[in-house]
Amino acid sequence: MAFKPKILVVEDDEQMLQLLGEVLAQMGAEPCCEGSSVRAAELAEREKYDGVFLDWKMPELDGLELAQRIRQSKMNPNCSIVMITGITEPGALKNSFQAGINFFLQKPVTIQQIRHLLNVTRGMMLEERRRYQRISVQTEIRCKWDDREVTGESLNLSVTGILVKFDQGPPRETEVHMEFKLPGDPRPFDIVARVARLTSDGHHAGLQFVEISPEQRQRLLDFSDRALGTFRPSEAQLARTAK
Repeated sequence: MAFKPKILVVEDDEQMLQLLGEVLAQMGAEPCCEGSSVRAAELAEREKYDGVFLDWKMPELDGLELAQRIRQSKMNPNCSIVMITGITEPGALKNSFQAGINFFLQKPVTIQQIRHLLNVTRGMMLEERRRYQRISVQTEIRCKWDDREVTGESLNLSVTGILVKFDQGPPRETEVHMEFKLPGDPRPFDIVARVARLTSDGHHAGLQFVEISPEQRQRLLDFSDRALGTFRPSEAQLARTAK
């Protein structure tokens, strides 16, 4: 099953909003179309999106203000943001990048431009989905640090970290060597991780990966894609979609 990015589309022009939503849906995305920038800011605070398409000039919050609100939100600080604008002044573009804008879609907008930009940003959106999406998996975890060693069981993981249940976990901020295996992959993982979170009773620890080889990272990505039912389109597939 292809990766279906969830995209917040914010545009006060109803006709443009409909066009963006239809084209993104035709390309396999899941658009959430909103005509109010204030309501969009509220949505960004409570729902997770893989990407955002927003207009520059809107009543209430303009595109820059909305982008800043999204970057400051707990749910979407790292998602890809596309600014739709007819403004080309260097100063305006600089302000946009400082506000956290990743890409620009220049008006007047064509269907081909929307398709091309979605193809360009799809990879970043997939990386964001992989980063925050937690996969439920139970496997034995061995952690070593100094002269200590403890064994626990994973509860869930992403490509950036893992949540582990211990009888008594390592102290917070400790760097540990982790060893574990994942279903469908007989080769063991040997990763250096940092205890980023720890419950007060010490039984649950959130470990963030800090040293991982390219080969092991690719195996984690492959496991994540299988579990999430996603894949990264090839360049040939993207070229066909853009036509």
